[in-house]
Amino acid sequence: MERQNESEERSDQPSAFPRLSSDLQSLPEIPGGWQDRKFDVSGTTLEVLCPSQPDLFLDDDEVLKANEQNGYTPYWAFLWPSSITMSQLMSQAPWAPGTQVLELGSGIGLVGLAGLARGDRVTFSDYDPTSLHLCRMNAVRNGFSDPATLQLDWREPIAETFDAIVGCEVTYDAPLHGVILNLLSLMLSENGVCWLGDPGRYQSEKFYQLAQSQGFSIRVFDSKLNELEQPESNDFQIMELRRSSTAQKS
Repeated sequence: MERQNESEERSDQPSAFPRLSSDLQSLPEIPGGWQDRKFDVSGTTLEVLCPSQPDLFLDDDEVLKANEQNGYTPYWAFLWPSSITMSQLMSQAPWAPGTQVLELGSGIGLVGLAGLARGDRVTFSDYDPTSLHLCRMNAVRNGFSDPATLQLDWREPIAETFDAIVGCEVTYDAPLHGVILNLLSLMLSENGVCWLGDPGRYQSEKFYQLAQSQGFSIRVFDSKLNELEQPESNDFQIMELRRSSTAQKS
């Protein structure tokens, strides 16, 4: 009886795959509803809409089915603490303002919004269309033009290159490391640079070693952008990747 009640409670929740309106002022219904957060990013206040109870997405029946089929998990719905740190460092990124930037796994879009705030031309990308809709909403709410978005499966990179690629909390799963590096080899321009934010997961050392073995030049910086000898555990870090031939010239 208790399990039946839990099932009925879940069925009363809005879907984790909401119907999206063409009106960017119209909020879709989601499990747990929305909350509004404010962040100071290099002197600019960014107002960001995000799910107020993202854990509820994990119990959605459609999400559970998708997870069984292809491993889908709605990580986009979570505001990861590392994204706050990385957004505050974007003003010091090593590429010129106005650069064409791709954000991987945009989620709610905070890092990409920080890129827009410094003048970059950001394309937000994610596997989930709700994430992309939210990134557009958050950009427009903060006074930016409706940005470019790209529904992207990392396993299927497209034939388009970017001079800068950013991502935060994307190296958490070792089986995806090769997938991400393959994407970078195809979508990062010859002279491009990639910044990947990481909270100090133990997987970062594996990513670091694999990137080196695949011909990338990789450097690691802490939350103050001091260079580290190698990835560390339990502290925020940025892994900066370039093609080795490019790194020798820079």
